[in-house]
Amino acid sequence: MGTDAAIERVKRELIRAFDQTRAELDRIEILAAGLAAFNAPVPDYEPKFRHLHQLNLDAHEMPLG
Repeated sequence: MGTDAAIERVKRELIRAFDQTRAELDRIEILAAGLAAFNAPVPDYEPKFRHLHQLNLDAHEMPLG
């Protein structure tokens, strides 16, 4: 009976080890995808419209004198 218990314990440990390995591989896959996404340069972006008016700094100056 002792041998059967030992075999069952080894089986459980192997299953646990494989489950942890699967979880770590999933984590590695997610991190690699994130790294690949951030590895590319940011594309140039110029909006097609301007929803804010361009500021005119002269309008904010206090008159002298």
